[in-house]
Amino acid sequence: MNHRLISRCAFGPLQKKIASQERISDADAMALYQSSDLNALGMMANFRARTKRTANYASYIHNRYINYSNICVSFVSVLRLRCQGSAIPTLFEYAIEEIIRVVKEALPLGITEVHMVGGLHPTLKKGMVSRVVNRELRALDPDLHIKAFTAIEVRHLAQRIFRLPIREMLELFARAWSRFDYGGRCGNFRSR
Repeated sequence: MNHRLISRCAFGPLQKKIASQERISDADAMALYQSSDLNALGMMANFRARTKRTANYASYIHNRYINYSNICVSFVSVLRLRCQGSAIPTLFEYAIEEIIRVVKEALPLGITEVHMVGGLHPTLKKGMVSRVVNRELRALDPDLHIKAFTAIEVRHLAQRIFRLPIREMLELFARAWSRFDYGGRCGNFRSR
């Protein structure tokens, strides 16, 4: 921790407590909460997280991001409003062979994960989902981690394409793809 930067601010004594892993008081916690010194707060939080959890180690995932389509039911509605009288952007959808080619080219580079999203495609075929992820990508590397579909995409696939409850859709993914995680963290599933 850069003690010189923090010792000049109001957190000088508090950063010493954090560095020595002493418990902070309620008043200390309130001072942290009310502070607008994001640099000092960030440095202290970073120091605490590194000493408590990971020491000074960092890790990363080498992945290949694939946006397999920009065709989206939500996008089309917005596009109509924005593009009245002007050129409409080119829509695209990767063929299964193109997705496989892109992943195949990335494997020698050492990828361990494929991150694949594509919006709320109105006519996505069930076979594309299961064939690409379950059979084709698994055949390339059975240990490949597949992070596919944002929470809203899973909901769309469940309700509009597969016509299943969301829970069953996630269970289907889990059974078919042992190393699967749904994609972006933009959405959350909630029980209604």
